[in-house]
Amino acid sequence: MPDNLNLIALNQYAARFTTTILNDVYKEQDAITGAGLLKLTPVRQVNLGILNRLFDAWKRNAQEFRSPYFDFGNDEVKQALEDFMNTASQHIAVKRPDLEPLLSDSVKDALKLLLAPESYFEEKIREKQDAEFTHDKAEQLVKYTHIHKGIAEAMLGRLTDSGSNSVYQTQAVSWLYELKGNPDLLDDTEIYLAQFSDVFPINVSELRIAEPVKPTQVVGKQESKSFFDSAFSELEPAVARPTAPRAEPASAVIGEIIAKTNANASEKDSLNNRFKVELPKHDDDKSYGSVPVKVESIAGSIPLGQRFMFVNQLFDKNSEHFDKAVYELDMVKSYEEAQNLIWHRYASKYAWDVNGEAVKTLLAIVKRKFTS
Repeated sequence: MPDNLNLIALNQYAARFTTTILNDVYKEQDAITGAGLLKLTPVRQVNLGILNRLFDAWKRNAQEFRSPYFDFGNDEVKQALEDFMNTASQHIAVKRPDLEPLLSDSVKDALKLLLAPESYFEEKIREKQDAEFTHDKAEQLVKYTHIHKGIAEAMLGRLTDSGSNSVYQTQAVSWLYELKGNPDLLDDTEIYLAQFSDVFPINVSELRIAEPVKPTQVVGKQESKSFFDSAFSELEPAVARPTAPRAEPASAVIGEIIAKTNANASEKDSLNNRFKVELPKHDDDKSYGSVPVKVESIAGSIPLGQRFMFVNQLFDKNSEHFDKAVYELDMVKSYEEAQNLIWHRYASKYAWDVNGEAVKTLLAIVKRKFTS
């Protein structure tokens, strides 16, 4: 399933969906309650998204309420604050201007989850940079996930089976890649698309971006040459057709001897040049001629200069994003899976020029890992 969506079309649909719902809901009321939010739209995932955002705001408000001038560690204060926040949560009242952004964001999130579950779950895992994937976060993910809930439950199961309360984000993402290919964990998208269409007609083809044209044919033509083809093709343009030596006048013996000597030297030099072959040198890209040499690790095969080029030109000058991408590429099992990551994730996320030199260089390095 493609994981790249047209953000402009996504924003436009969310705005229309949101306007349709709010126009109907606020016809006869100024504010909507918590019970009303549970049934706000026919798409349960959208409603859960709103509740999830309210829950996060509720926790932030409780934290902001604390003051350095009072003992919030006191048992009576802790209990009073908990009672107050619980009471407040039972009296939700949201007006239209406040609900509109919550609903719009929840619609976009629900469509991302429906049409691009892999990207959705990875974004949830990486919401806070350098934060670990904890048991509480996994449980909250299950609680507020309705579409493709099987993936969220499987992620929680992996964490529980690990015997740890938390793991690094990269470990959680690797679990996600292992689980994404299991069709039993994914729901039928048509059911939910029909629910969206009940509110406002949806055109899925408009929400998806066509896959970028891969420059595989150009690369293939360049790499199909053998060492011998490339060596002689480089040689041929520099070779001149040999010509017969011109006759010199015989008026001076010394001049004739000098002329013959020069002619022999010239002929010898011409023959040497004619049959001289320039062998390609073993350079930094770890290839001989145009024959790639297999590498065991993508990360270990990238010299410092190329690393700077990739970070600056492909990953918005963010070395952490680059390291994450290389780690994920080293984790895949085949060149096809690596290509899928490159074209569907990184190229679309960072708006790469797919015909650029940096992209071609990275693709060549990745391919060497899977060279048999």
